[in-house]
Amino acid sequence: MMGNGKKILVVDDEQQLALAVKIRLQSVGYQVVTANDGQQGLELIEREQPDLVILDVLMPNMDGYSCLREINAKFGRSKIPVIILTARDRMKDLFELEGIEDYVIKPFDHEDLLVRIDRVLKKRAK
Repeated sequence: MMGNGKKILVVDDEQQLALAVKIRLQSVGYQVVTANDGQQGLELIEREQPDLVILDVLMPNMDGYSCLREINAKFGRSKIPVIILTARDRMKDLFELEGIEDYVIKPFDHEDLLVRIDRVLKKRAK
C-alpha cells in the first residue's frame, strides 16, 4: 500500500478538487484532511500534524504564499514537506518561495501527484 497510513493535509478552496484529491489519496492508503484556506490549514497543521501538505496558491482569507511563510516561521522550513498547487501562469512566483519540496501545475493528473508525494515522503524517510 503506497500511503502506509501517512497523513496528508490538502489546502485548497476549490472543494471539488480537494475532494477528488482526498478520495484518490485515500484509495492508496493515505489519511487525508482538508482545509479551505491557509488559515484553516495552519490550524489543522497544529492539530493534525500531517506528514505532508499539498497547498494551493490562490485562496481567499490567507493565500498559499502567506500560509507557506507561516508554516516556515512556526514549524521550521524543513519540518513539514509542502507541495504547491499552481496555475501555469503563476510559475514565476514559485521561484520566490522557500520551503517547498515540489509543485504541481493545475490541471494535473492524479497519478503524477501520487508519484510526487511518494518521492517527497521517501526522500524525507532517509
